[in-house]
Amino acid sequence: MKRPVDPSTPIHIAVKETIAALEDCHPTQLGSLEMVVDCERLDAVLDAPSEELPMLFQYCGYTVSVDDTGTLCVEN
Repeated sequence: MKRPVDPSTPIHIAVKETIAALEDCHPTQLGSLEMVVDCERLDAVLDAPSEELPMLFQYCGYTVSVDDTGTLCVEN
């Protein structure tokens, strides 16, 4: 699943909402995102140096990436 993140939504929230939708649950039912990625750094991905992009991490059995355009990609 690939989608742009609404600029008014912090990226870490968009990640949790996207995975929760895929898992058909509420975001609070998912594990701690903070345990797998620095959420402050994730939210600042649009300002990250190009050599650090895309941000890529594993969360709840999914591979998640976010690029410098704010595009969120979630793969199972």
